[in-house]
Amino acid sequence: MIEKLIKVKPKRKSLVLMQRDIWALVQLYLHRTISSSQLARLCFADISYETARKRLRRLQQGGYTGSASSGRMEGRGRPELIYFLTTSGAKALEQHRGISWETVPTGPPHTYHKEHFLRLVDVRLAMEEAEQKHLILDLEWNTGREFWKELAGDLTNLEEQADATIAFRYPGTELIKVLLEIDTGNFRQTRHWEPKLRTFLKTGYPIWVVTGSPTRIVTLRAWTTPLLEEGGVGPGKCVFSVYNDIITKGIFGATWVRTDGSITDLKPKLPDVKV
Repeated sequence: MIEKLIKVKPKRKSLVLMQRDIWALVQLYLHRTISSSQLARLCFADISYETARKRLRRLQQGGYTGSASSGRMEGRGRPELIYFLTTSGAKALEQHRGISWETVPTGPPHTYHKEHFLRLVDVRLAMEEAEQKHLILDLEWNTGREFWKELAGDLTNLEEQADATIAFRYPGTELIKVLLEIDTGNFRQTRHWEPKLRTFLKTGYPIWVVTGSPTRIVTLRAWTTPLLEEGGVGPGKCVFSVYNDIITKGIFGATWVRTDGSITDLKPKLPDVKV
C-alpha cells in the first residue's frame, strides 16, 4: 500500500496576549512598520534583545504580526526584520483598544515607504533618549493620523498631515507641541510642499523637518521662506536637520538650521521671544 504524502499547513501557536504585547501591536498601528531592534527598545526595554526577539517571534507565530527584511543589517551580519500587523493583529486591537480593525493598515509596507517609516521611529527613539537624559520632560508622541483625526474629526487630506506631533517641555518651561515631518526627498514644491506647510502653519506649532542631506535643506528653505512671510511668522517657525546627524549626535546635539540659514540648538530663550 502506497502512503500519500499530504502537506499539512502548520497550526498557529496559541498565545495569551500580555499588556506589553498589546502595546507592541499599538505601536505597529501607529508607525505602520517597525524594525525588530526598534520594537524591542519601544516595548521590551527591560529585557535582553534576544529575549525580546523571541517574544516578537511568538507574536508572529500567533498570527498577530508578519515580518520581512528591513534592508538594514544587525550585528553578526544578519539582516534585521521589520514587523507589521496582520488582520488578526488588527482584530486584537479592536478587542483590546476599541480601534476598528477595518481602519488598521495591515500587511507589509510598500518598499518605497519602508525606510521613511523606520526613520520616523528612529527620531522618536532619539526623543525618548533625550527624555532619559533629562534634556526634556513629559514627552508625548502622536503619529500624524492620531493628531489630525483629533483636530479635524476625520482623516481627509492625508498628504497634508505631519508625520508626528511631539509634545514635551524643557525644564522650567511650559509644555510645547511641535510638528515633525520626515522629508522623503520626493516632495514637489507646488504639489506637495506648499499645501503641506500652509496646513501646518495654521496650527501655530513650530515645525521640525528631518531631511536626507544638507543640500536638500537648501532647497526646502527656499521653498519655505515665502510661506513663512505669507503667514507673518519668523524663520524659527520651521527648522531643518539631517537624519544621520540626529542619529549620530542626538536630537539636541545635531545641527538645526532655521529657514533663514541661521543655526539653532532648539532650546528656548528665556524670557520667550517671538519666533
